[in-house]
Amino acid sequence: MDKNLNKELYSKELFKVWSEKKDLLSIEEYFINKYLNNKNSNIIEAGTGGGRIIFEIEKLGFTNLEAFDYVEKMIHFCNEKKKKSNSSINFKTADATNLIDYGDNKFEYLLYLQQVLCFIDIDNLPKALDEAHRIGKQNSIYLFSFLNWESKFYNPILSKLVNFFRFVRGEKIDKYKLPWLNINGNINWRFLNKNQPQNTWFKEEIILEILNNCGFTVLEAKSRLNSKDKAGHLHIACKKRI
Repeated sequence: MDKNLNKELYSKELFKVWSEKKDLLSIEEYFINKYLNNKNSNIIEAGTGGGRIIFEIEKLGFTNLEAFDYVEKMIHFCNEKKKKSNSSINFKTADATNLIDYGDNKFEYLLYLQQVLCFIDIDNLPKALDEAHRIGKQNSIYLFSFLNWESKFYNPILSKLVNFFRFVRGEKIDKYKLPWLNINGNINWRFLNKNQPQNTWFKEEIILEILNNCGFTVLEAKSRLNSKDKAGHLHIACKKRI
């Protein structure tokens, strides 16, 4: 896509709902409580949105907190919320594929939740993972989440349908890159059209292999804790290898 349609979506139609989200999901709480055990460590959150996760982590007593998002409007919202809540979180506008504002080997804990890497074009995913690896200290802990291909029974059917229209239009075929079917609670009837916001979905074995090849050791992977958790989000804890 020439334009970043996901970025536009979060700046407009999805801004209100995502800026107002609160509380941790149970599976997020599980991974955070299990793997973030040093409250004096440096922590960074990628794709913070309205700060839902990082503000909750601050409430848990962590103090050295940073967060970024590529939607400038979201960061402006977070900074306004920061003023009202007396928070000390450092928010910045940044792109996960180019974290020039963050030095090498800086963070002990790195949070790439809320499926933030699924919004990145698959060709740029290695860049984002390389940057994540660079800014983490040796043996630092990473919490990732990805859209789980196997969680939706219709994904293979949708993929064939979408790629048929891509083929007809002479566009690039991509099995795992799918358009949004629902935007802000409304069916996206234009999902087969050209220039629609899209996300990349991952099979568990594929993303685990990608993470391993990019210098991460996988510690744990879960898609849900119990029947109340929404299927669709694969959560993975990793450690940085040298």
